[in-house]
Amino acid sequence: MKLRQFKQGAITLLAPDEAIMEDAIGELSKKIEACFVAGETKVIVDFSSVSFIDSEGLEMLLDYLARARKAGGSIKIASPNQICSDIFKVTRLSNFFEIYKEIDDARRSFL
Repeated sequence: MKLRQFKQGAITLLAPDEAIMEDAIGELSKKIEACFVAGETKVIVDFSSVSFIDSEGLEMLLDYLARARKAGGSIKIASPNQICSDIFKVTRLSNFFEIYKEIDDARRSFL
């Protein structure tokens, strides 16, 4: 998995380029963990190139969301396709994550 990382002030944007499942979970998890170690707890995961997320990927993101909130931050989801949006809705995780259609909306939500 290629994972682009951008920093804008106190916000970190992580942009995976493939489905979040199996081997790809490890790389994304390492990047989020590195953000937390650096004290960066305001994270946006850009789903614009993510075609699918499985239960392990959801569980990993949910675990990091809980940690981020305890540290005064959050993990927000931006630009999910219809399949990923449906997965968040069906699993009711859309009740926990803030999900935005546009990255800029997710960035502004941290202000």
